[in-house]
Amino acid sequence: MQTRFLKVAVSVFLIALVMMTLGLFAKPAEASSVQDDATSIDSDDDGVVLAASRPWTAAEMKAAKPYPMAQEANGADYTVSNVGADGPAGSVRGSRSGAQSNKADAESLAVEEIGAIPLGYTYPAPFTRFPVDSIASSANYPFRAIGKLFFTQNNVNYVCSASVTGLYGIMTAGHCVHAGNNKKTGWSTNVVFVPAYIDGQAPYGQWTCKTLRTFTVWYKSSDLARDWGVCKTNTNDGVNIGSMVGYLGYTWNYARNQDWWLLGYPAAAPFNGARMQACTAGYAYNSPFGTTPDPMGVGCDQTGGTSGGPWIRSFGTGYYVGGVNSHRTSTKPKELFSPYADTTVKTSYFDYTRAP
Repeated sequence: MQTRFLKVAVSVFLIALVMMTLGLFAKPAEASSVQDDATSIDSDDDGVVLAASRPWTAAEMKAAKPYPMAQEANGADYTVSNVGADGPAGSVRGSRSGAQSNKADAESLAVEEIGAIPLGYTYPAPFTRFPVDSIASSANYPFRAIGKLFFTQNNVNYVCSASVTGLYGIMTAGHCVHAGNNKKTGWSTNVVFVPAYIDGQAPYGQWTCKTLRTFTVWYKSSDLARDWGVCKTNTNDGVNIGSMVGYLGYTWNYARNQDWWLLGYPAAAPFNGARMQACTAGYAYNSPFGTTPDPMGVGCDQTGGTSGGPWIRSFGTGYYVGGVNSHRTSTKPKELFSPYADTTVKTSYFDYTRAP
């Protein structure tokens, strides 16, 4: 009996040894190792390969599904306030020329005192929506610095929107770069950005991403207050994306009470994602979802696929990005919310797109 028991014990030991050798008892590869006190996490931290190995075909781009915009159930009441700034307000200029250096632009800083709390609106907040509907228009600045972001998550091809904010990168929503599920496998892969996309055409080519970044709290828990994402792009034939199409300015800690332009490529019905759409609207109220700073909301009826498109203030002069299309509530389709841009967004995201 003892001999039989010994044989069984030895067999179990050998099986366990083989499984350990093969890594079957190791920590799952998709588990997060990000620290709780980290502000941001990059795809490099998880060792993820992002760039598409070949260009997307026109058919693949057309078939990509609009990434589902977060449709939060109605919760707490909306609020109206300017809370969220964590320092002086400022703006950094963009460049329509596609200059090789953005250092001079980065030195141009304007500071604004936070103004009085606006009155806000009740739902539906007023807005005007219209298409950027000609090839000539989409080829002009600032529209050529806005485009579609194609990527794969969970083996499904999706599309979002994004904008160029520096020589070296683009801004979008956090959910377009990571699923917010606290997993290494949540990163988007097979990622390309197509500036000035129109009717299946890529007039300025396709640009692959070499690094993605998002807030740790988005990565771990899908916190809508930090639904920010950025892609550091590879060059095309040695040329940076901002040199090719120019880049928008950016703004932080500004009063929410602005006249905003929301741009993107809505692809869910009644839109088809073929052409860029714009909404113009004033600040209405803050989102009851997310932690702090409260996301801000305006009237706009753009649908899935517009996620990550820029919110621009001073349209026609500075073209300053101060938000991105992020989410809405489930029963109010004629509104859109953006996370608020504070100093951390400025230094860790906007500035990052201008750093080599």
